[in-house]
Amino acid sequence: MAVMSRRGAWAWIAAIVAALAAPTPLQAESRMWPEVAATHPMDGLTADEIQSVPNVLRGAGKLNDATRVVSMALEEDPKDEVRAWRPGQPFARRAVATLLGEGHLYEARVDLAARSLTGWDEIKDKQAALTIDELISAGDLPKQDPRWVAAMAKRGITDFSNVLCLPLTVGPVTDPALRGHRLLNVPCLDRSGAGNNLWGKPIENVLAQVDLTTRSVLSVTDLGVVPAPSSTPSHAYADSGRYRKAPKPVDIATPEGSNVMVEGGQVRWDNWSFHVRLDPRVGAVLSLIRYDDHGSWRDIAYQISASEMFVPYMDPDQTWSFRAYMDIGEYGFGVLASELRPGEDCPDSSHFLDLMISDTKGMPVVSKGAVCIFERPTGDPIWRHSELLNNTAEVRPNNELVVRMAPVVGNYDYLVDYVFDRAGNIDVRLGAYGIDATKGVASRTLSDPTAAQDTAYGTLVDERLLAVNHDHYMTFRIDMDVDGTGNRLVEDRFSVRKLEQGARKSLWQVDTKPVATEGPITLPLNAAQFRVESTGKTNKQGYHTSYQLMPGHSDVSLLAKDEPIQLRAGFSGYTLWASAYAKDERYAAGLYPNENAEVDGLPKWTAAKRSIEDRDLVLWYTVGFRHVPRAEDWPVMPGLWHGFRLRPFNFFDRNPALDVPPAAVDVKAAK
Repeated sequence: MAVMSRRGAWAWIAAIVAALAAPTPLQAESRMWPEVAATHPMDGLTADEIQSVPNVLRGAGKLNDATRVVSMALEEDPKDEVRAWRPGQPFARRAVATLLGEGHLYEARVDLAARSLTGWDEIKDKQAALTIDELISAGDLPKQDPRWVAAMAKRGITDFSNVLCLPLTVGPVTDPALRGHRLLNVPCLDRSGAGNNLWGKPIENVLAQVDLTTRSVLSVTDLGVVPAPSSTPSHAYADSGRYRKAPKPVDIATPEGSNVMVEGGQVRWDNWSFHVRLDPRVGAVLSLIRYDDHGSWRDIAYQISASEMFVPYMDPDQTWSFRAYMDIGEYGFGVLASELRPGEDCPDSSHFLDLMISDTKGMPVVSKGAVCIFERPTGDPIWRHSELLNNTAEVRPNNELVVRMAPVVGNYDYLVDYVFDRAGNIDVRLGAYGIDATKGVASRTLSDPTAAQDTAYGTLVDERLLAVNHDHYMTFRIDMDVDGTGNRLVEDRFSVRKLEQGARKSLWQVDTKPVATEGPITLPLNAAQFRVESTGKTNKQGYHTSYQLMPGHSDVSLLAKDEPIQLRAGFSGYTLWASAYAKDERYAAGLYPNENAEVDGLPKWTAAKRSIEDRDLVLWYTVGFRHVPRAEDWPVMPGLWHGFRLRPFNFFDRNPALDVPPAAVDVKAAK
């Protein structure tokens, strides 16, 4: 598979198998990539650079036909070098690749300019993320096992052409006999009559566990026959029932041209400047976020990106209890980035970025339209004041810039937005879309005798169909550089003061206190403000310049701390963490969460209790929310948004949006 354009990156087997079976015109273009060189040290790997990595490995005797490339990405240059770099200056280019070969896991580092191998390490006792070809082959293995065939026969299924098996990661592996093996649990769906909804007819209570190392089925679990739902409702427009009247168009248009400047990965809009690239693991990575403060470019954040997503389901059955996914570390947000559609996912006037990743043979794959960048009016003022005493009014309209990607992980579609406004605010937003993960049950309605038992861990959304309760914990890595790298995290605590004199009996005051060492923030987030403050720069009034993190959704995991699936997801036990900057500490659950049964990532790193005063530090914010499904979530979910905000706090000398011009009609009137 040389080059593949992906529109709906996870119709798991169906779309991928079709792509593998027949070469496409895009695949034929694999030998005709234009020679495009990186122009910025944070640019993603180019097609030429991607192709050079397997050539270097092959020349060093480290790659053969059986070796699979799990991932290949830019190895970023040292932070101080990137911060000091200016356009036109040279910069180094390096790649890091994770490979599987003959049952072993390796990390390779390649100097792309010298075309040389600079590092080769075998990684012991870890499992890499899954690859597309593994998922495809694992889905076929159960159909060759007589135990699974017998389980299907008990359900009246003898023709497997409409049986779709969806391999899933197994969670932590604690059995010593299974360590070192690449395992997947494989439930299946009946897609007969399913149309465009593959999730309406689960073949419940049957689960095969496969070993990709030995290419065998280790076990088949059959907990008994559950009657299948009679039909699967479609979410296609033609099947939606009585149609609404088509509305008159409401467009986001740029009739005089775009205000957004995009050159490669570099983006300029209003007073903002930053770089964006697609990483195969975490998806969109925004770097070198700066604000033009009246001609002076000021640092705000060095980098913001997703880090990990933990999704545990709340059903104790043997065929469900393992379902506690690390969507980023086990599958990959960049790999599963879907193509964004003009006029539907993003405005027609958007800038769309086609970004390069590697397939399992180390060949370039174009992820078309994986990121869109667009400006939109919010319909709200950025600031206003009407003064009745002198009959004046000043109102300024607000526009904002959105950087969007849409990874599709199984039944879930996520939208990840980074939103910039004209007052120096950055909103990080996570939209949950897609289709509920469903379980077959006996009950048709809540009046059935088994309904209480069937709905103990979810919601009945259709006849004989349950949507299971679950959580989402999406951790973002926020490398703040507020006016440089000399920063500290401060708490503005709200303390109550009792008054002995006067009419008032009490009030609250703000007591500011630095956080001395790294670790989770255990103070309730509503008991204080949390700011990253420059230790070396002050504003006109003398306050240390800072950016505040304003919490949004902040649910934390309720699972027992010694719960096996929770041990590797310790980051989800707290909403906010702070750590000392370290180049290789990027993933909240560690580098290799697949099958991991040990504590890794944030809890492990921050146990060192490194100082975070007057130094380079990183914040980690977990957007946590619980999903108790509802009837309205079926057969497809309306989107629900969650997130947090970074906002200037004494960073500027005054309102930075004071110079925003009035609306055009007012400008014309003024003339």
